[in-house]
Amino acid sequence: MKIATLVVLSLMIVTPATSLFPAPQRDVPAEVESAKRALEGARNDLDHAGGNWGGHRAAAINHIDQALKELAEAEKYAHEHHDMK
Repeated sequence: MKIATLVVLSLMIVTPATSLFPAPQRDVPAEVESAKRALEGARNDLDHAGGNWGGHRAAAINHIDQALKELAEAEKYAHEHHDMK
């Protein structure tokens, strides 16, 4: 009996614990939130950069706005198709 108890205890120590409850699902993955913050920061930086840069600064801002819109559409799609809560 003592050997069996020691074996069980040692297995409990060596084996990683698993939760009986599944981890809660996030609405939006952290990587997507991080990407959105990075895009918003880049847009803000470009807004305050000054100068026209031959129209390229405005074009870059437009591309960032399109990327943010795509991320919003992706989130909407995920909700509609039950990929997210």
